[in-house]
Amino acid sequence: MLIRCVSLEREKTILVATPFKKRGKKSLKVSDFIFALSLDLKWGPPEKVRALLREAEAEGLVTMDGEMVSAAFDLESMEVPLGFKPSTEEGILDQGIRLIISQTGMSRREVIALANEKQDMLEKLVELDAVVLLLAREMGIDVHDLAAKAYENLLARARKSP
Repeated sequence: MLIRCVSLEREKTILVATPFKKRGKKSLKVSDFIFALSLDLKWGPPEKVRALLREAEAEGLVTMDGEMVSAAFDLESMEVPLGFKPSTEEGILDQGIRLIISQTGMSRREVIALANEKQDMLEKLVELDAVVLLLAREMGIDVHDLAAKAYENLLARARKSP
């Protein structure tokens, strides 16, 4: 089971481009970037926007220099679709990936590659969301809350099936 990287990557690029496009600048203060997505557009809490910014830097979408963030891609060719809203539904898988990224500094692609390798080692007998939680736990990251949610989801699915 491979993760839908293309659409997530495109959405992330649009998210990152939006504050720059909105202000018509290639560089912004980190606080202005966070303000634009979090408070101005109400696309998520500041912590989530900071995590997005760390991911974007790790993936080469932006460069950081002190308190300044700059787009590392061609803003001119990037179009933010009219009425664009980021997806709000974030499952256990996405939360687990985000947790690993925020705790380790790894890129999303690195985490996904590790998760896919681990799932292959487990002969695909374990769902990818559980594999990501297992990886996080092996890295010493506390996944208690996410594991509890995953267990609740599993029980709910079991109740629905005949």
